[in-house]
This record gives sequence, structure tokens and C-alpha cells, in this order.
Amino acid sequence: MKHTIKKAAFTLGLLALPMAASAHSNHCEDTQLGEQMKSLKDSFKTYRQALSEEDWQQMAAARGDMQKLAKAAADERPLKLHDLPAEQHPQMMQDYQQGLDRLNNLFNQLAEAEQTQDTDTATDLVGMIGKHSKQSHESMRKDCD
Repeated sequence: MKHTIKKAAFTLGLLALPMAASAHSNHCEDTQLGEQMKSLKDSFKTYRQALSEEDWQQMAAARGDMQKLAKAAADERPLKLHDLPAEQHPQMMQDYQQGLDRLNNLFNQLAEAEQTQDTDTATDLVGMIGKHSKQSHESMRKDCD
């Protein structure tokens, strides 16, 4: 009996997962910017792995992908913008653009470190990019929970 109840509870829990994910998707729609940031995160992960292996060619390719994605993101608008009063839109878009400019500056510095194969500088810059991305995400992300 206990086994049957546990099994039923487990099954119901599994069935609820897609509904929870669906509710999240309905509340926080997928956007082009969201897809770009997801791809950027994947490229950043690839970059970190290549850095740990000192694969300079793979690092350059991943950084190039990240730069293209960041450039494309400049044409997008954060979903959180829709939650703000219209008078706050210009400031948020200015902050958003400054964040992307900072990210691109870090990518350019990373390219320089790659050219000289400076692992220490590249490692430091990866840390700065991670920190910057986290701070930017926290300030620009729409709270969907």
C-alpha cells in the first residue's frame, strides 16, 4: 500500500513538471533576446572549457560567437521593459546598452589576450565577464516566478 501511494505521488509529481514549465512559459514568453542570451551562455561555457584546455582556436571561435550574439542583442528590448512605466524606458534602455558596451569591451580585451596567448589575463577576463553577465542579468531580467 505504501509503495503504491509513493508511486502514485511520484507519477503525479512527474506529470506536474510539464505543467509548471508551461505556466512559466506562458507567464514569461520566450523572446529573441532570451534565445540569444541562452546561446551566449552556451558559447561562454564552450569558451571556459577551451580555456581550461588552452585551445586558442576554439576560444577564438567561441568568443566570435559571443560577440555576434551580443551585437544582435543590441537590437532587442528586455522583456522587463514592459513592466516599467513609459518614463523609465529610456533609462533602462540606456543601462541595457551600457551593459552590452561593457560586455563588448571585455570581449575585445579577451581577443587581445588570445592573440598573445596570455592564459592568466584570459582567465581574469572570463571571471569579469561572468560577474558582469550575472549582474546584468539580475538587473534586466523580468521576474517571472
